[in-house]
Amino acid sequence: MPDGAVDIDDLLETGLINNWYLVCRDTDLGDTPLALKRLARDIVLWRDGKGGVHCVEDFCPHRGARLSIGQVCDGFLTCAYHGLQFDGRGTVVATPPTPASPIVGQRLARSFPAEEAHGVIWVFFGDALHDDPPPLVFPDEFSTGEWSGFVDIRVFECNYQLVRDNQLDPIHGSYLHAGTHALSWGRKDADFGFEKTADGFVIWRTNQQGVNLDRTWVFHREGSGYWAISDLPFPKNEGGGMVRLFRYPTPIDRDHSLVWNYRLQKRTGWRRDLWRFMYKNRVHDRGAEVMEQDRLALSSIPRDARKRENLLPCDIGVARIRRLYRDEMARHVEALAAAGLAAE
Repeated sequence: MPDGAVDIDDLLETGLINNWYLVCRDTDLGDTPLALKRLARDIVLWRDGKGGVHCVEDFCPHRGARLSIGQVCDGFLTCAYHGLQFDGRGTVVATPPTPASPIVGQRLARSFPAEEAHGVIWVFFGDALHDDPPPLVFPDEFSTGEWSGFVDIRVFECNYQLVRDNQLDPIHGSYLHAGTHALSWGRKDADFGFEKTADGFVIWRTNQQGVNLDRTWVFHREGSGYWAISDLPFPKNEGGGMVRLFRYPTPIDRDHSLVWNYRLQKRTGWRRDLWRFMYKNRVHDRGAEVMEQDRLALSSIPRDARKRENLLPCDIGVARIRRLYRDEMARHVEALAAAGLAAE
């Protein structure tokens, strides 16, 4: 690679910047600071006195101690090493060892916008050109009040790109998940249709619909990342009906991913109550078996597999999402270069 050239593929190993990411459940964050690694960055989250969520780099700009080993005092994140306090924008609000320090009032800790919504906490990872994030946008099903469901979150020991590809590969359900609760039926061969949309694309089986993972579409808005959405029919003994899956991984580091799945169903009244009961008592554990199959398969793929792979026509969704990610990262790098900045 020429001197000064940027390795797009290497940057993609830890995720696209300038997007909101799901980082944890809202219940994971209590009264004490929470240390996390997301997008290969060490961050710390805490709640202020009113319950608001804040996030900064897990690094004290005084002497480098991890802020996550400190505590929350009067709503401010307080370093355990020397007691320096920070607000949600990373501004130093107090330096107890020398109260009149000139760094009081300076924004020295790198901050990340954070929001709490739909049972989880989202963080915006932006570059120097995107200090103020765009609104966090959800698919319409999250705001109509007609849909109800649950979110499943777990860690996979693989790069997030393997999870992303897997979610745009519906045919794998007919093989890897054969015999499991909602993926036991239908054909094992597939002809795929493909169509670009205003905010992503759609892939579907032309030789089967409404039986398995037969239709998947991608939702994307500027700054709100990508959502892979699929409809999956459930058997009657699990509540029946069509369940809509909303999925996408959050990178942890190059070798680990936070894999999240919302499972929603459009029901009202007693039917909604039945769906929620069936999910808690049957679907959750059976769904966990499916996720474990994915985890084992994806964690078995070697890091350099893409250099040796041979894609099939059924991998049209995989090829498309890879291209979209690479194009977005290239635009990110070009914008930074135009401003005289380097990509992280």
